Amino acid sequence: MEVLEEERKKLAMIQQQYRDLISYYNEKIKTITRDYKNDPFMQANLLEQSTSKLQLLEKTINTPFFGRIDFLHEEDDADTVCYIGKVGVLDHQGNPITVDWRAPISTLYYDSNIGYAEYCAPEGIVKGNLKLKRQFNIEGGKLKSFQDVDTVSNDELLKPYLSTSADNRLKNIVATIQSEQNAIIRKSLYANLIIQGTAGSGKTTVALHRTSYLIYNEQKNFKENQFIVIGPNAYFMDYISSVLPDLDVHSVTETTFLNIVNNYLGEKIKIIDQNARLEEILNGKQIDPQITFKSSLKYKKAIDLFMDHIEKDIIHGPITLRNMVLFTEDDMRRFFEKKSLGILQRMNEFIKYAKKDLKKRSDALKDAYWQQYRDEYLALPLDSLRRKEILDDTSSFDQDVTKNVDSILKEYFKDYQLKPLTLYQLFILHIKQYVTDEDCDLEKIKADTLKAIQTKTFGYEDLPALIYLNLKLNGYQGYDEYIHVVIDEAQDYGLFHFQVLKDLFKNSTFSIFGDLAQSIYSYQSIHNWESVICDVFDEKAELLKLEKSYRTTAEIMDAANLVSKWFGFGDAKAVLRHGNPVHVYQMDLENAGCKIQERIGKFLESGFHSIAIICKDEKEAEALSKVLKISQVEHHVISSKNAKYDGGICLVSSYLAKGLEFDAVIIYDVDRYDVKSELDMKLLYVAMTRALHELDVTYQKELIYPLVSLNRK
Repeated sequence: MEVLEEERKKLAMIQQQYRDLISYYNEKIKTITRDYKNDPFMQANLLEQSTSKLQLLEKTINTPFFGRIDFLHEEDDADTVCYIGKVGVLDHQGNPITVDWRAPISTLYYDSNIGYAEYCAPEGIVKGNLKLKRQFNIEGGKLKSFQDVDTVSNDELLKPYLSTSADNRLKNIVATIQSEQNAIIRKSLYANLIIQGTAGSGKTTVALHRTSYLIYNEQKNFKENQFIVIGPNAYFMDYISSVLPDLDVHSVTETTFLNIVNNYLGEKIKIIDQNARLEEILNGKQIDPQITFKSSLKYKKAIDLFMDHIEKDIIHGPITLRNMVLFTEDDMRRFFEKKSLGILQRMNEFIKYAKKDLKKRSDALKDAYWQQYRDEYLALPLDSLRRKEILDDTSSFDQDVTKNVDSILKEYFKDYQLKPLTLYQLFILHIKQYVTDEDCDLEKIKADTLKAIQTKTFGYEDLPALIYLNLKLNGYQGYDEYIHVVIDEAQDYGLFHFQVLKDLFKNSTFSIFGDLAQSIYSYQSIHNWESVICDVFDEKAELLKLEKSYRTTAEIMDAANLVSKWFGFGDAKAVLRHGNPVHVYQMDLENAGCKIQERIGKFLESGFHSIAIICKDEKEAEALSKVLKISQVEHHVISSKNAKYDGGICLVSSYLAKGLEFDAVIIYDVDRYDVKSELDMKLLYVAMTRALHELDVTYQKELIYPLVSLNRK
């Protein structure tokens, strides 16, 4: 109790220091507003700095820290006591009140055991003795308890955090980062990482914390807006936009692959919804082989051959005016060899140069043109009409050189002033010249793609080609200014998608997060990470794994593993958090309303706030929704048109549930999942791994074979 009281006093003291700083910054804001009223630019800058610090203090004053370490430095025998929080705060003298979790010394809290320890600081390796590691439970600004721990990576310590409801799980995540997660978060900015993470392993959490960590540690070298996070959909963007500010990240670009396509192309196009296509496949439509082909690097190689021909044809002889050579092919070639620029950029650069050059050389060119006719002119009688023709022709030549140079240059390049869609059409029209793959139905690809270009409606598989062609035409358009790209749900990308992002973000390193077991668009996406490492990153990328699931109970994870093993994936390791057994029962459409109502009632009694009934597809979800309405079961339907989820009871298809998590899940009609279909089994795996605490599996006729052992428990 004595130690607890001491720590409570320390908390109160730090909170008072925060209050003093809050008062200081409030006064400072008033002073800035008054003193810099005649300098709005300086006023805006200073106000932004002070307001940002004020907001951080106000946001964290109730929970200024979550951990403490006592470290005795080997070199100078000095004892350092650090209270670690979501953000670091300095007093007026620049001394730390709390230490940022992203600071180098904080890694001792996550990774080191009591005793000899070391960490990597900017000045080198710091060695010493870790004497104390303490974890605090602070609620409502009050210290409730603490635990002295040897390592944060302890299932018992995690249980209180993992047992909370879905909407509270991120609240204390910084306090419970595990060593395998921390190792990924703190990897160098200059490393390309691919992280294969099992369902519930914290991929998104690690991705966002890595972004925050890199920004904090690289702030002297790069700006925050040079980092970009690419997520799978609008729901993800909505989610991370609320999480990143809590991690002291405010100016990172947050986008989706589809948004990049629309913004970068500069043309309005429609994109076929991936889930609509998935619905068709689930309903028996055959997978079109061209989807796989267009997502491959074979397709990129064909486009490269096409673009080589285009580039070779651009310089098609000298630029002449009335048989006078203005620019030779060699004059132009040194501009068009600049592969770092797009074709149109190179043209524009040459045109800009040509105008200036012709202005300088106009007298010399006029004289050279005159020399062609000089002897003839001097030999003619003074009253000869031919003499006047020569003078007029020489004068008009000079006018063409100085005033009509634009039209001369545009005429030379007229066949190459293309847009990406026009270029794509040109490629498709001549595709047989560039594709030798006998397995491809080139006539079908040609017909389907020309129709897509005409209607400006494209499948996901066409998007890498469009980006790539625009890159070849118009260059990077600012995307080369980014220095790090984070991609979440990356298992849904094809090799061409990865390659075009690597080409577009040419100065960036990558942190790529995904789970191949949840690759539900496998007809257009990768099948292993090794191909990405070898074919896209030339072996300059590291594959890391997050194999432990922190989302679900051991009972739920064991059940999900029955499915993942069925389609060839290994077991995920669950944190040792036990709950109720997976509840398996028979249910048909007639009694579904009554049974689901009963189960939801029990979930609500248990204090669960987020409950999902997961159907295989949207068609089934619509049918079940009608039954639930008759039984007066209040629920919200998540559909492709309305993919937002804000808690409560919802009805959702298996593929739209990907990326979401719920306190309790009821999987409806599990016997609709075909055990012979890898896609079906992956969808079932996704559905089962959405549950945090309770999972119900229902079937109409017979429980599918991979799950029969659940009925024996």
